[in-house]
Amino acid sequence: MLLRPDHQYSTPWGAPDCGPCDKCGGAGITRYACRSCLERGADRDCPACHGSARFTDTCPACEGDGQIDRTTRDGVSVFPSFEGLCRYIAERDAETAGCIVLELEGELTGDVDLDADAGALLIRPTRVVGALPFENALSA
Repeated sequence: MLLRPDHQYSTPWGAPDCGPCDKCGGAGITRYACRSCLERGADRDCPACHGSARFTDTCPACEGDGQIDRTTRDGVSVFPSFEGLCRYIAERDAETAGCIVLELEGELTGDVDLDADAGALLIRPTRVVGALPFENALSA
């Protein structure tokens, strides 16, 4: 299903909230911290931050206008590295029991992930390269 174009979209965890932006407090800009580069070291080839790791830019949730009104985005949310994904999940204390980590190949969609400030990207996957249960991926 993941490789079907009609299933290649991203939405927030839980109910999609519209209204005043809680990420930037309505300012329209927010601090970015690329979890992949924070974990592995700054990398100029990083598609999320190009090695900047920490910077300030337009808020990805409200797209700069202070109001969240577009919660469905074009593409599947991914991180440039497994380490970045792990840090993102740990910071949110998300449950991973029974979850599978997929390594995907694909092209960037050009849309902005709601969590781009954490280093998340949106791709149009074309191939599943690998899959492991989350707990096995941690020790791989």
